[in-house]
Amino acid sequence: MESIPLLLRNDQLVYDALAQLGALSGKAFPSKEQLLWQTGLPEDLLAQSLEHLCQQKILQRTSDGFYTAFSAKPIYLHYRSFRSFGQMLECPGGAVSTDLLSIGPVIASAYTSEVLRIPEKETVIRIVRLYSRDGIPFAYEEYDVLYSLLKNTPKSQLQKLPVLHVIQNNLPPTSYPASPLLIQSQYFSMTSGNDKDQKYLHLPLGENILQIVGRVYHEEKPLCAFTVRTDANQCFLKDLSTLHFHTKKQDS
Repeated sequence: MESIPLLLRNDQLVYDALAQLGALSGKAFPSKEQLLWQTGLPEDLLAQSLEHLCQQKILQRTSDGFYTAFSAKPIYLHYRSFRSFGQMLECPGGAVSTDLLSIGPVIASAYTSEVLRIPEKETVIRIVRLYSRDGIPFAYEEYDVLYSLLKNTPKSQLQKLPVLHVIQNNLPPTSYPASPLLIQSQYFSMTSGNDKDQKYLHLPLGENILQIVGRVYHEEKPLCAFTVRTDANQCFLKDLSTLHFHTKKQDS
């Protein structure tokens, strides 16, 4: 059964068409007629998806009312297989490192309970990973995983392997070939920094934060809710098709 909402499927369709037409790599933005032909969408749904991609900071409107690409990489994370935040790093030079900040049982929030379809205040296992470049933290992942899935998993596994690899390895055995995890983002947004951002990223409260919130399924069963947050001030575009990160220089 298709579990991706129609709007997200349409957005992906429009994104793929823009990529094929070169609009995300610096070429002129296609006409409405080109996009209608390329996507097969009716005009109202095309307009809806274009506006939604603007809200996601993938496209932006120019002063004369036309669209242009803002960044291609975020939508790649938003819709395609999300294995690790490290996959979006394309920094030439500079050492990127990951650290397991914490792992342990916590009481699920109302949001996590809804995502994982478990009773409120049930225990989940929370895993927090930090990403640093040249020793300066710039992003962290927070996973809330079904307790039953990881309760017997050695901590050493999570120190060595990406969280989603460990989840895949701990799926119940089946007589069928293992099916892949479905990673689905609920939203991709800019937001203001909170206490955790201050703690993990050493940022002032209210600093601009780029956030991805999503969930992980296996055969339609929710296994994990995740959040990725990064310092938006460390993002810059080398070109229209790649999102990069740099570390802020210390004031002399």
